[in-house]
Amino acid sequence: MIITGTITYAIRGRDILRKHGYSANMEKTKSTLNHGCGYSISVSGNIDEITEILRSSAIKILDINKQ
Repeated sequence: MIITGTITYAIRGRDILRKHGYSANMEKTKSTLNHGCGYSISVSGNIDEITEILRSSAIKILDINKQ
């Protein structure tokens, strides 16, 4: 789970990852993990590649929770 700063980052990040072939979903972040407005991107795959895609697309990542 990639925790973003805003709902806008979560939506944009989800869409960018989908364009790169990932099955990504936006979801409300559990209150124990709450950062920003409380939204995150749920995605499986190579976390280094995923974060590089997001960062190169100017998506702010607050935290990464590997479940």
